[in-house]
Parts: sequence; structure tokens; C-alpha cells
Amino acid sequence: MIIESVLTTMDARGVINFAPMGVEWGDDEIVIKPFLETTTFKNLEATRVAVINLTDDVMLFAQGAIANVQFPAVPATVVRGVVLEAACSWREVEVRALDATPPRARIVTRVVHRGVRREFLGFNRARHAVLEAAILATRTHLLPAEQIRAEFARLQVIVDKTAGPREREAMALLTEYVRRAPRPEQPVTP
Repeated sequence: MIIESVLTTMDARGVINFAPMGVEWGDDEIVIKPFLETTTFKNLEATRVAVINLTDDVMLFAQGAIANVQFPAVPATVVRGVVLEAACSWREVEVRALDATPPRARIVTRVVHRGVRREFLGFNRARHAVLEAAILATRTHLLPAEQIRAEFARLQVIVDKTAGPREREAMALLTEYVRRAPRPEQPVTP
């Protein structure tokens, strides 16, 4: 099962990277599959540790999907890394196996520490819609503009019906980003 998270990694100098990412969830083992050219992959390859943060704040997913942002964080307990202040819970992990076969790595990690800050209340329909919009925003260079516009229109209806202020703000941010995003000359089929 894939769980949406905000992955935090550090490079060898201590520069923090925040990346929204779906991970294959398990109690003791979590699989991370970053693309090889990403900062996440490079950091995991170099330091072999990460923190997988679970949060119900979809604004973090929206901002992280479209920009290289820094969020408030505190030091992790066991690994060299950070925990999002907005995390409901988190898993600190160490790399057990790394397969760098293109285009995506398959990194098997072992959970070495668990933390809980507050109850995760879950996602309502608007939060799910914003998560889907954030994923689409990362694919503007791959998908036809009409397909993205149609999906955003469908997702906007859900946000309009069920969102609170934070979800509306996140959807507006993503909508503006997608409106301005450059389009591929020829769409690539995923």
C-alpha cells in the first residue's frame, strides 16, 4: 500500500530536503522509490537515512510539489535528519538495500524509530483532491494540458464542496502553478 508522506533527507553537509512522496508502507520496512536525478535519491544514497513524515496539512504537499521549500522542523531522535513540526507521526529509517536501476530507485529501509505528535484525523474529500492536484502539478511536463485542465476542473468541484480555508488556499496555489507551467511540445504517454 502506498502512503503519501513528506520525506526529509539531508545531504552530507547537512542541507535539508523536503519532498512529498508516496512510499510503500510496512510496519518494520518502508520502500522509497525516488527518481535517480532527484535530491532525495542523492541524499539517501549518500547518507542512507531519512525521516518519513505523515501529516494532514495538504498545504505542505502542495508547496513541496511545486517548489524547493523549507518547512519548520526539529532534529530526529535516532537518525541524522529532521522531523516536520507539522507531522502527526513519523518514522526514522535506515537504508537496508538500494537498487538504482533507472528510471526509479527502489530503496528498502528499516524503521529504527517511531514518533507521534498528535492524532492523524485523516483526509476529507478536499484534502484528497488537493493531493491529487499536487501530483498532477508535478507532471505538467509529461501530460497534455487538456488532460490536466480537465482533472483540475473535476478536483476543484470537490474542493469547492468540502474544503476548509487551508485546502482552498492549497488548491489555488496549485491551480496558479499549473496555469503558468510550460507545456510539452509533444505529450508523452506515461
